[in-house]
Amino acid sequence: MKIDPQMDLTELAEHMGGASVTEARRLRDALQTRSRARTEDFTGEEWAQLVLDASDGSKGQD
Repeated sequence: MKIDPQMDLTELAEHMGGASVTEARRLRDALQTRSRARTEDFTGEEWAQLVLDASDGSKGQD
């Protein structure tokens, strides 16, 4: 999935394993600070940490 400001947050949430749109928005913001063009460019470990970080702040918001 291409990383850009117009990413489909619903699709990104599914790519995260069924996260909320709020979590997907956080992940999109974090991804844009990285120097990679696609979500597939991250290792499994890197992706898992990014998803966890995006999920931490969302408890109780959705």
